[in-house]
Amino acid sequence: MRRSVVGVMVVAVLGLILAACAGESVVPTAQVIEVEKIITVEVPVEREVVREVPVEREVVREVEVERIVEVEKIVTVEVVTEVEVVTEKIVTVEVEKVVQVEKVLIATPTPPPTGQPRFGGTLRVVSQASIASIDPVNTPFYVTIAVAEQMYEAPFGWDAALTDQPRMVDSWSLSPDRLTYTFSLRDGLTFHNGKTVTAADIQQSLDRWLGGASSMAILWREFVTEEPVTVLDDKTFTINVHSPFTAVLRALARPHWAPFIMPAGIASTPVSEVVSEHVGSGPYKFNKWEQGHQIVLDRFAEYNPRSEPASHMVGESIAYIDRIIFLEIPDEETKIAGLQTGEWDVVDGAAFDFFKRLTADPEITVPLYKPGHRSAMNISPNNEPFGNESLIMTESNLLARQAVQATIDINAVMLALGDTDLWILCPALYYCGTPLETFAGEEKYNQANPTLGRQLLEQSDYAGETVTLFNPTDYGTITPTGVVLKQQMEEIGLDVNMPALDWATIVSNFGDTEQYHMFTDWFVHWCCESPISWPPRNGVPGRHPINEEGIELLSQFASAETFADKLELIDLIQVNMYEEVTTIFLGQWFSMYPHTSELKNFKVLSVPMYFNTWLERR
Repeated sequence: MRRSVVGVMVVAVLGLILAACAGESVVPTAQVIEVEKIITVEVPVEREVVREVPVEREVVREVEVERIVEVEKIVTVEVVTEVEVVTEKIVTVEVEKVVQVEKVLIATPTPPPTGQPRFGGTLRVVSQASIASIDPVNTPFYVTIAVAEQMYEAPFGWDAALTDQPRMVDSWSLSPDRLTYTFSLRDGLTFHNGKTVTAADIQQSLDRWLGGASSMAILWREFVTEEPVTVLDDKTFTINVHSPFTAVLRALARPHWAPFIMPAGIASTPVSEVVSEHVGSGPYKFNKWEQGHQIVLDRFAEYNPRSEPASHMVGESIAYIDRIIFLEIPDEETKIAGLQTGEWDVVDGAAFDFFKRLTADPEITVPLYKPGHRSAMNISPNNEPFGNESLIMTESNLLARQAVQATIDINAVMLALGDTDLWILCPALYYCGTPLETFAGEEKYNQANPTLGRQLLEQSDYAGETVTLFNPTDYGTITPTGVVLKQQMEEIGLDVNMPALDWATIVSNFGDTEQYHMFTDWFVHWCCESPISWPPRNGVPGRHPINEEGIELLSQFASAETFADKLELIDLIQVNMYEEVTTIFLGQWFSMYPHTSELKNFKVLSVPMYFNTWLERR
């Protein structure tokens, strides 16, 4: 007897998509290809036997963050027909493979209700301008801080009311003589390299920050003792001052040029040098930086959030988003077009020209930040006609500065910036609509008097030298201001050179003050909300004060014990700043952070924070 059993099966199952992330069940489609093979044989025929292959079931469980995916696999039932005969005859045998496709259900958790947090996704953020550094202690500029705040933490932070609250600190106390602050670190603080944060890291990081050019650090140096930070044990440290100083907690909390904490080995890098490693303890950790293109941050899975309710920078900070990519897109139109087509999710600080277009788009949300920002033109104290090598302002230097201040038509400058719904004229240097609002010295603000400006310039020693204005080509909320300022200064006889440079290049050249006389910029309320953070000294980073009267007023303000005392000093400080022309102060404006409606719980109270936000992808 000869027996032949032939089995052939070809199965193509298409369309099985595991939709766990989307929270949807999927029924797969299947294409069954039946193959017939006809074989002519001589076989003995006695009986017919049907043999079935047992069905195999397998359950696959895959555990991911916050979800379980259960999959029932497709199974195959093999039916083979055998024919046996006793007598010799020619028989055609068909061997058939039948594919049975079972309904496959992907078991996923029910999607969270709309408005509830969910994990996952990649957030793409277009930075305001090109980024030269992501060392937030060495570099004070917004584009650096906007990235660094996701990675680094400071001992304190601001809550939603912009008041100082513990962030890395668990508890603190002040000695009866008000000269020693004692801090204890909270449990569970871990750097991105896996090492525990200790008081020694705090000490080294604060020492680095204290040696820097931050206005707050300069002020601290006038109050702290020779040993400003003392380590008591792994979790306890003190800050020591020689006279009462009301700005200790404020400096440890404010987002701008804050004393961000790094491992001691990295923080030992001189503050004049940019750190080569980017290791913090925040909810997101550094992945890579392709300069000129993108910075990539990933969720720090080992981050241990606080237990208090989330409130801006403090409380329970949870990284729901898997990855944040900060992109550099120089062209403003391209930024907005990409947002509206879904290529990226957020445009940080979009140019004013797009306000109405974006608010009209139902798929885009446009939050504004108030009290906002103040546009400005900073003046170097180093170079004639506005300063000199001695850093002591002469009468001629002051006349040249006053000439520029008298000339500038701030309304025209702000109109060039954009939509009138986004800015106001405001002589209050510590922002209109805030507790420190005052109009003292307002007669010096927005004089728009080129005739007076020309007269003052003629009284100075200016002899037609070229003055260089640094104004970025790639910054939507700065670029337009420089064009108008240059034209207005040229009207009174100044020879102004404005080279075409992007923001990253300008920032990298700030240390070489011989290259420029002025630069356009803006301040923001969260960095400059009081004289402590925005003192009456020259506005150029890293330079020495040129206004001794203003510095004395600042020290009095920092030591004042009551708010009433501080208010009395505010008038004097503001008048001094207008008279000495430390900076040309322009309009107050409100930045916008347009984003896709899929980004949830995104609020801008100071620097945009991307922890406690999440994506609801459609």
